[in-house]
Amino acid sequence: MIESSSIGQAFAGNRGRKNAFGPALREAPMMGEEMTAVRELAAEIHPLLAGRVLLWEEVERLLRKYEKWPGSFLMRRALQWLSLSGMADIRPAVRSAGPPVTWKCERCGYRGPLLRQTPCAICGERCVVCEHCLLLGRARTCFPLFIFSPPDNRTFAGSEIACRTAPLTEAQAKTVERIRANLSQHRQVLVWAATGSGKTEMMMTIVADWLNRGKKVLWVTPRKDVVLELKPRLEKGFAGRRVIALYGGSAQTLETGELVIATAHQALRFYRSFELAVVDEVDAFPLYGNRALEEGIGRALSPGAKKILLTATPPPEWKALGRREILPTVLLPVRYHGYPMPEPALKREWRLWQKISKRKPIRPLSAFLRQVVERKGQAFLFVPRVEDVSRVLRWMKCCEPDFYREARGVFAGDLQREQTVRHFREGKWRFLVTTTILERGVTVPAIHVAVIGADHPVFTAAALVQMAGRAGRSSSYQEGEVWFLTDEKTDAQLRAKREIKWLNDCAKKEGFLKDGAYNL
Repeated sequence: MIESSSIGQAFAGNRGRKNAFGPALREAPMMGEEMTAVRELAAEIHPLLAGRVLLWEEVERLLRKYEKWPGSFLMRRALQWLSLSGMADIRPAVRSAGPPVTWKCERCGYRGPLLRQTPCAICGERCVVCEHCLLLGRARTCFPLFIFSPPDNRTFAGSEIACRTAPLTEAQAKTVERIRANLSQHRQVLVWAATGSGKTEMMMTIVADWLNRGKKVLWVTPRKDVVLELKPRLEKGFAGRRVIALYGGSAQTLETGELVIATAHQALRFYRSFELAVVDEVDAFPLYGNRALEEGIGRALSPGAKKILLTATPPPEWKALGRREILPTVLLPVRYHGYPMPEPALKREWRLWQKISKRKPIRPLSAFLRQVVERKGQAFLFVPRVEDVSRVLRWMKCCEPDFYREARGVFAGDLQREQTVRHFREGKWRFLVTTTILERGVTVPAIHVAVIGADHPVFTAAALVQMAGRAGRSSSYQEGEVWFLTDEKTDAQLRAKREIKWLNDCAKKEGFLKDGAYNL
C-alpha cells in the first residue's frame, strides 16, 4: 500500500479548469454495475502498471500496447479506484503551490532553476514544467503523475539457469566472493575495479544469484551506448530471461522484465520494482552528484534491496569512506589478463598550443605518432575542447601529412560520430582525435593513448586514469603506451600516475600480475 489520494484530491487546486487528465474534474459516485466493471478493470490493469511511475499519456500508451484501453472515462474511474484502494498515488507531475523555492518535480525530485513557469496550451494558464527530466516527456503542473504500487509478490517464476559468460579468473572469483560477503551484511557496496578488469563478467555472476532466486534486477549506466553494448551480452549470458533495454528512443520504453538495463533517467519510471541495482560508472556524468537521479534509483528499489556501486575511478571522498569502513569497498586492482596497466609518461613541451596553432614542429607528438605506426597500432589523441579537434588535425596536415591521411576527429556534437568510431574500431583509421567523450566504454585492441594539453582543467585525475585505461586492454597486444603531452605538470597528472602505479603494486602484492609486460 502507498500513500494515496483521489484524482480530485490530487488536483484540488485545478478544479474547474482544463488539465491533461481530461475536462474539469468531477467525481460522481459509482453505482452498481458500473462499480463492478470498474473494479474488474482496475484488477486487470494493475499488474501491467505495478511498480511504474507514469504520466497519463504513458499510461494510455502502455495499455493500448497490450490492448487493454477501455476509453478515457472508464480508465479515469479505474485509476481513481486504484488510488482509493491504496494501489496508486495520483499527484500533479510538478508541485508549484507557493513560491518558486518550494516547487518540486514529483517524477525526478528536482528542485531548482530548471523548473520554469511557461504558458500552457493544455490548461490555458502559466504552469510549471520540469526541464530536468524533459528527456522522459514533459512533466507539468497540470499533468497527473501516477505512482503504482508494486505487486505484493515481487518474485517471478522460472527455473534456475546458468550464467553463460567467460570463466572467471582467480582474481575475479575472489572479488565476487568478497562482494557476496559484503552484500550479505550491507545494503550497498562499492566495487573499485581497475579499467579492463572484466567488471561486466563479475557483475553477471552476481546478477545470476538474484535472478535464480526470482528477484528482478536493475542495471543502471549513464550512457545510451553502454546500454546498447550490454544488451546482447546479457541476453546471451541469461538466455531464457527477459532482458529489457531502456534509453531515449528505445522501442521497449514502457516494458519491463526480469533484468532491466537502463540509463539513469529511465530508472525514474520505476517504483519499488527491483531487489538489486548495479550502478555502472557511478562516478560519471550525469549520475555523480545528481541528487535527483540518485534518489530516482533509490525509489526504483524495493525496501531492503541491495545496491552495487561500480567504478574504476571512485571519487576521493568515497575512497575516504572506504578507508574508514563507512562505505563497504571491494578492490580489484588487476586486469582480466593479468598484465599491469601502462603507467603514463609525462612529456613536457613549452608553448604546446601555440606550436599547434602555428603549425610548428612538436617532437614528442611526432615521435608518438611514429611509434604507433612502427608498432602497428592505433591511437586515441585526446584533446580538452571541441575546437582543439580541428586544430590538431590541421597541425597533422601541415607537419605530419602522412599520418594525417590516416586520421579523423570526433566530438559530442558530431553527426558522423557513431560512424567514425565504428570505422576506427574496424581499423579504417589509425588515429582518432577526440574529446573526453571516448574516455570510457570504448575498447580497441592495439591502442595507444596521447593526452594533448594534459594540464587543462577538464582533465581531472579520474579522467586521466580512464583515458590511460584505454591502452593495454588486450592480452594479445601489450605494446600500447600512454603519453601526457603538457606545458606543465599538474596535480591531476601526478595523482593519476600514482593511482595507476598503486593499483599495479596492489595487484603484484596479491600475486595476480604476470611478468614481462611494461617492464614491471
